[in-house]
Order: sequence, then C-alpha cells, then structure tokens
Amino acid sequence: MKELNIDNPSFDLGAWLGRRQAFCLIASRCSVADIECLAAIRDGKMYKTLGMTWRSFCTECLGITDRWADTLIGRLKSLGPDFFKLNNFTRIKPADYVRISGAVTTDGLSYAGEIIPFEPENAAELAEAVEALRAESASEPAPADTSDRAFAKAEKYLQATLAAFERLQAMDLDEDSRLRLVVTVEAGRDQLDRIRLATAL
Repeated sequence: MKELNIDNPSFDLGAWLGRRQAFCLIASRCSVADIECLAAIRDGKMYKTLGMTWRSFCTECLGITDRWADTLIGRLKSLGPDFFKLNNFTRIKPADYVRISGAVTTDGLSYAGEIIPFEPENAAELAEAVEALRAESASEPAPADTSDRAFAKAEKYLQATLAAFERLQAMDLDEDSRLRLVVTVEAGRDQLDRIRLATAL
C-alpha cells in the first residue's frame, strides 16, 4: 500500500476530517484514499496533535470504533485496493473476495470472457458477476489431500495423542484409571502393529 507523506503540508488533518464528518455512514464503502489517510493518521500518530488517543479520535471524530478503523486498514494492506473498489459497487465479504480474487483486475471484474469496469453504471452487472463467481467457487470440490499433506496430518494427530497419554500417565491415577490407560495404550499399539504389518515391504 502506498503510504501518504504525513509531513506534507498539503495533507491537512482538519480539512480531511471536515470532508469526512459522515465517515461513520460510509465506513463500509469508503474510498481507498480515505483508508490510506486513516492509516497515515494512525501510523503517524497524527491524532495526538488533537490531544486524543487513537480510540478517542476514531470515536469522537469519525464516529467509528478503533477496532473497525484497524479492520479497514488491515483489509487494505492484506486484500489490496481492488477489494474496496469492488465493494463500492457490491457488498462482498473478505473471504468471498479471496475466493474470486483471480477474476479481479485493476480495470474491473473479469467474467464470462469480458472485463466489467468498476463504474457506477455497471453496479448491477458487477453484483450479478460476483454472485455467479461466488457460487462457482463454492461448488468447486475441495482438493484431495496429497500424501505429504496426509502424512503431516497423521503425524500431527499422533504426536498430540501421545502427548495426551503422557499427561495421563503423569497424573496421580487410581488403580482403575491406570488399568484403563494400559488397556487403551495396548489397543492402540495393536492397531498400529496391524497397519505396520499390512504395509510392510
């Protein structure tokens, strides 16, 4: 993300706040420039010139919580400006955006072999394309586990299971619990032996 030069006298905090008196009403569909300014104010601690904390600045001057402001800044940094460009025309959740991000270009949304520009007159078409792309991505089957991924999962679960049994063994167990632990461990050992024998080279 391109950071604003907060030392530049052309950036006037008071003027920006004047233009953003209704920020709370448009926070979910604010411009990339607004969020870049917000990031510059937070990162440069410009709110301190007003004798405020970041929280009080967001609440009293912007009408939003500091958590929501941080969320907007975080989304700009992680998802990029195109997320907000698209969101200005049709609401889309970050998770859905990630799934269809391959169709998002700086010029617009790619769908059905065409680029739909990010323009107000295309809002309905953009909304329809997003819904179609979202449905397509949701219907795609999850990729099958590769052997490496399956091994990693199995090893992770095995280590967690062994650690749990070691915690049990270290406890001050009564006789019945110790017997139960021995029986359970032996049953697990037998099952592992069967797997070993079945896959022996």
